[in-house]
Amino acid sequence: MSLFDFLDEPFDETETSNAAATQPSKQTGDQRPPPPDQDQREIVRDALGTTLFVEAGAGSGKSTALVGRVLQLVTTGTAELRHVAAITFTEKAAAELRDRIRQELERTAERARQDGDSPIVERCSDAIDQLDGAAIGTLHAFAQRLLAENPIEVQLPPRVEILDEVTSDVQFEQRWS
Repeated sequence: MSLFDFLDEPFDETETSNAAATQPSKQTGDQRPPPPDQDQREIVRDALGTTLFVEAGAGSGKSTALVGRVLQLVTTGTAELRHVAAITFTEKAAAELRDRIRQELERTAERARQDGDSPIVERCSDAIDQLDGAAIGTLHAFAQRLLAENPIEVQLPPRVEILDEVTSDVQFEQRWS
């Protein structure tokens, strides 16, 4: 099993950009070989027409890969940020992901401004404006968002509220004890 084990079908590697055989180390600037799963990292970044589920261990680079994918979707014009869902498991990871996406969008917009690439500047600026309303969060937050946006379709009763874990536990004890 590989680090990013997620595709049911093979991916045409000619669609990915060719990464250099080595990459500079952030700490030393020395050249080092790419990680053994570099081909899969490129799929996450470049297979923009495919919906992906990325599963990997802690510290493996999932967030970095996801930020790169979101950036590619936005800068290539493949999708606006408001049409992207980026789901993580914890509130902390979601907040960090949102922050990292904002930082990369700002950096990319600045580089594009210096290069005179106005379409990318505009896409990044639009994405930054859409960031606060974007579906970047936990699975629970995403589900809550879907329910809130479609209450009639899912036949929710009026004034339904979703409780946090502590409130839910207290009310459960009150009703069933």
